[in-house]
Amino acid sequence: MLLPMIQCPEHNNAIDNGMGRKRGQFRATVLANTNICREHFLLKLRVPDFPASEPGQFVQVLCPPLDGSAEKPAGESESQYHEVVWELGTLPPQLHDPDFLGSEPYLRRPFSIAGRRDDPANTCSDIDLIYRVIGKATGRMATLAMGDSISILGPLGNAFPMPKAMRSALLAGGGVGIPPMIYLAEKFQRAGIRAIAFIGAQKADLIPLHITGAVGTQPTSNVREFAAFNTQTVVATDDGSLGNKGFVTQSLERFCETSPDAGAVVFCCGPTPMMRATALVAAKLKLPCYASLEQPMACGMGTCQSCVIKYRPDGVEDWVYKLTCKDGPVFNTTDIMW
Repeated sequence: MLLPMIQCPEHNNAIDNGMGRKRGQFRATVLANTNICREHFLLKLRVPDFPASEPGQFVQVLCPPLDGSAEKPAGESESQYHEVVWELGTLPPQLHDPDFLGSEPYLRRPFSIAGRRDDPANTCSDIDLIYRVIGKATGRMATLAMGDSISILGPLGNAFPMPKAMRSALLAGGGVGIPPMIYLAEKFQRAGIRAIAFIGAQKADLIPLHITGAVGTQPTSNVREFAAFNTQTVVATDDGSLGNKGFVTQSLERFCETSPDAGAVVFCCGPTPMMRATALVAAKLKLPCYASLEQPMACGMGTCQSCVIKYRPDGVEDWVYKLTCKDGPVFNTTDIMW
């Protein structure tokens, strides 16, 4: 499919994050913002000089202002700062107070990269984000139109590993945890590694993908986003409205029991209970498992300390705190204290 010819915005500069990876703040141009199911949108962005990225990494998006202006992303306009009166003897203002919070989202929102395409001259990259409209910030994102400008920070975090002994990959994605699985499927196709995706949602109309044909209990090529990378898919919904009835982890476990492969590696992303269950299935089957954790993040760079998890590598007695954004979001599931 041909993308619209939009001139790249002004180039940006990326910095080294101290771990050999580049990141920066970028002005991205909206190529498309398409409603793909009841609550999910596919946002395609064109970004100049975007550093190299890998599946599992994410970006922090600064949501647009209420008036829909695309001239400056939210947070970059002095007009958005206002004085809050705090009278002596009264309680201090709270973040949830309307007078303090106003109508603008103050914090960026994290989104996994769902796909990437680089132009031949390596001056611009088109990246895909899939998001679910659940609040004020994502509601603003749904108003973005082709040609609008938005501020993103990234690429952030670490990436899914490529174990040397891996013969096949099992990708488990639930809800908004599906996007990084699409990016990962592309990587495995390039590496010549067979991958099968297990995707799930509460209902059929909450699956953020394009279903092109009937889906059954076995892997099929009827999900456009995964079929594009030669990856078959098993679909599950909690209510049975599409594919297998039940959780995505149940579909994964049934497949592994009927088609065992000691060289398979499990990769997952989604709600924490779903990832915990996936880790238990992998442990039962004695398969390595890596999870991209979905934690609330304010900064995405390890500054605010808001996304801590308990971490204890195998064989270590004492646990420590790790930051999902800086040390992850991808972890070996055996190291996480669920």
